[in-house]
Amino acid sequence: MKRETLRISDLLSCKIVTADGKAVGRVADVQLTPAPEYRITALLFGPRAWLLRLHMLNPFNGHPSAKTPNRVLWETIDRIEPPIITLKPDCQPEKQ
Repeated sequence: MKRETLRISDLLSCKIVTADGKAVGRVADVQLTPAPEYRITALLFGPRAWLLRLHMLNPFNGHPSAKTPNRVLWETIDRIEPPIITLKPDCQPEKQ
């Protein structure tokens, strides 16, 4: 995919795989730096990521959970070729 600007919608639901092709999960949400210049810092995946996206991770107390969603740091990504996102060799996702 040759594009200067990458939209978040291009990433959502993409399959994340390791460099050797092992499936990790599907992108449920993204983590961004604060405004005004938003930058992606991580891709979130797994059930907790979906609950976080739907604002259902902590519906009663409003405090962040001690258990955070699984994530892939942006700098560990080697290629983005929707619908596949490939991690760099020897890089693993952060699983909680």
